[in-house]
Amino acid sequence: MAMSSSSPAMMRGSYTGQMVPVTQSGGQGIQQGGIETSQTQLPPQKNTAFLCKAGCETVQEIVSRTCEVFSQLRTLPLPTGTNQGTQISNEKKMRIQENLNAIQRHFKPLRAIYNHVNDDCAGMEYTHIEQLYLKARYMKEIIDQLRKIIWEVNTMLAMSNT
Repeated sequence: MAMSSSSPAMMRGSYTGQMVPVTQSGGQGIQQGGIETSQTQLPPQKNTAFLCKAGCETVQEIVSRTCEVFSQLRTLPLPTGTNQGTQISNEKKMRIQENLNAIQRHFKPLRAIYNHVNDDCAGMEYTHIEQLYLKARYMKEIIDQLRKIIWEVNTMLAMSNT
């Protein structure tokens, strides 16, 4: 399945385990006649766990870029009216805009991963969290009983040795 988008997981080759050249703007670039195009593909294998990991990496990249945007907004100086102040302000605005564009580019492959994983898991049955909670509590009770029995056995052995 070919897609024409870029994500951090796809750009850095985490689907294939290869390092892919990353352009300065953060996208995977292929030079064709002086025009940079961005092309990525999902892996040929349909490993759901692998796609979930790639999706997690993409979400982490989105979150980190969003945090970076807010950090840059927090430190954005107010325009002072001088040429130097205006230039610094414009540079920071450009960096913020680059991060916002990168965030926006990450949502398309994230949606593709989400749809692919949803399709793969459509027929699966899910265990409700309540059942898991009950099983975990039951296992904890058994472990606690075993600990108590072991403690009593150790106590009896210690008393018989004296």
